Amino acid sequence: MAERGAQDKTEKPTPRRRQKAREQGQVAKSAEVASVGVLLFGVGALWLTGGWIYQQITSFMRYQFMGLATPYLSQPRIIDLSAWLWNHFLKTVAPVWIAVCLGAVLANLWQVGFMFTTKRLVPDLNRINPISGFKRFFSLKILVDLFKNLGKLAVVGTVAYLTVWAEWDNLPRLGEWDLEQIILYIIGVCFKIFWRAVLAMVVLAFLDWAYQKWDYERNLKMSKQEVKDEYRQTEGDPQVKSRIRSLQREMARKRMMTSVPEADVVITNPTHLAVALAYRPEEMEAPKVVAKGAGKVAEKIKATAREHNIPVIEDPPLAQALYKQVEVGDTIPADLYESVATILAHVYRMKNKHRRFLSQGGMAGAAP
Repeated sequence: MAERGAQDKTEKPTPRRRQKAREQGQVAKSAEVASVGVLLFGVGALWLTGGWIYQQITSFMRYQFMGLATPYLSQPRIIDLSAWLWNHFLKTVAPVWIAVCLGAVLANLWQVGFMFTTKRLVPDLNRINPISGFKRFFSLKILVDLFKNLGKLAVVGTVAYLTVWAEWDNLPRLGEWDLEQIILYIIGVCFKIFWRAVLAMVVLAFLDWAYQKWDYERNLKMSKQEVKDEYRQTEGDPQVKSRIRSLQREMARKRMMTSVPEADVVITNPTHLAVALAYRPEEMEAPKVVAKGAGKVAEKIKATAREHNIPVIEDPPLAQALYKQVEVGDTIPADLYESVATILAHVYRMKNKHRRFLSQGGMAGAAP
């Protein structure tokens, strides 16, 4: 079942999955990169400050040998000596200590950036579960770590052997040198071993980082069902969202229908489209679309217009242009001014004739 579940995870991790993994402290990080960073900065600090450190050590040794001539140590003398030794020790190791800390911080920042989480500090019972531990013992990670450690031993051992073998001809002449020359020679050989081993470790660290990156991406992969579930959690259930959009459209349609009685004219296609226009010169710079619709909505607009004695005029080209270009609540574009003005003028003439007809009819009805 586990293998089948791993095979089902074929989808790339989503940004949310990556973010959750990062919050849990799960990142692609190689311990070898951090180790190489520490070694590079540490050896570099020793190389740059080696002379100064050598002077500090020789000064310390001279002070100690001079102190042998003082057999009796009083309490103030012991306190002064302890303070001097502590101060001398800090000055000696400070360059290397600062460089090592800086190397560790920069190596981790290069891999994962700035990250702070306490999730990894929470006790996890699976880590002390003997069954889970036994399964991890035969995992791919353990096998990779085994070959990685063997590779490091082989690299360091080979580098040390080749470096010492290259210096083999100088070993018989060490008896002719004084103590200071011998010490400096040994330090120089050790530096050669360190530098060459660190440079070789850089290659191993890069390979390990590439593997950790690949393993991290593999573990983050998701199944298609997990992607769907996450989408529902973040974006909502598609059916629910569709229902909400449907209700929103229905409410907007109802609000739109209440504006139809305020229209001056309804322009139709004649049966498929209907666009209701209103124009109040004292309030609007241009006529405005107060309602529009297609199909059944268009029929409702026309029926409402007839109930309120609003003229319904057929003009298919103008109706199509208004329906496509203008949203409800917006004014008409300038290129349609002339066509709309012609229809409104016609509507106003019809309304004026109707008013005069009613006025004349009213006067006739009032005559004896």
